Amino acid sequence: MARTDLDVQPMPRNGKALGAGLVAASVDGNAFDHTERRMLLIKNSNGAPATATVQIPATVEGQDVVDRPVTVPANESLLLPPFSAVYRQANGKVYIDYTDPAGLTVGVLELPV
Repeated sequence: MARTDLDVQPMPRNGKALGAGLVAASVDGNAFDHTERRMLLIKNSNGAPATATVQIPATVEGQDVVDRPVTVPANESLLLPPFSAVYRQANGKVYIDYTDPAGLTVGVLELPV
């Protein structure tokens, strides 16, 4: 699977218009470098809910931890808070997959220090 990396947009202290700078979700999924200051914004322009899944590469006592599905309501946006280290892949990235990326746009916002 050839994931598309998402550019990180700094969140200015005076705020940012949500939806500015979003890109189309990739059929093969998206990725971004993990830090605990980065949030994922998903906008759904479809008339039906959409599902995005954030992969969790961890195991507990040899058992895989179940990935985290999130539902984005129809014609709504969903802002996911910063991800803990459990979401970090071996290459340092967070992976997001989509059941159907049509009508979805995504972006990564980084909180100021």
